[in-house]
Amino acid sequence: MIRLKKLYEDIDIEVFKAPTEEELENLIKETIKNNARPMTWRELRELFAGIAGEDRLRKVLVKLIERDELIELPDGALALPGMEQNYIPRKSTKRVRPLVPSKFRERWGNLAAKLRKTGLPLGEAIKQVRSSGLFDVEEYEEGFEEEESIEE
Repeated sequence: MIRLKKLYEDIDIEVFKAPTEEELENLIKETIKNNARPMTWRELRELFAGIAGEDRLRKVLVKLIERDELIELPDGALALPGMEQNYIPRKSTKRVRPLVPSKFRERWGNLAAKLRKTGLPLGEAIKQVRSSGLFDVEEYEEGFEEEESIEE
């Protein structure tokens, strides 16, 4: 799945060139795209073990999130923009610690826990939260409207 440049090979060992930051960014996006669903930190860490250390992987993920090329979902999964509409978050009771807290708050506000508990795809859950009027969703709606205008 992950293709790297082979530097050396003999009967016992193969040596590959480590990817640059840009290559690692592309590999991560390609992996999530090919997986066709959001992936957790643990899944990405296991997949990229031996290719990039945890610190390097985390650094690249933070860059991608800050540039809005990846989205942190309410349950902590990482997705490409647009994948969140049909994604049903896991109902984990474990606290989600975002990689980029400011982006996470900007996108989900205080609704992350509520969205995880609905059991609905995020797009549908957000519509219900908006229409119910039970929650203050102004912070969330600002981030969501910006995303919709980008897609158009």
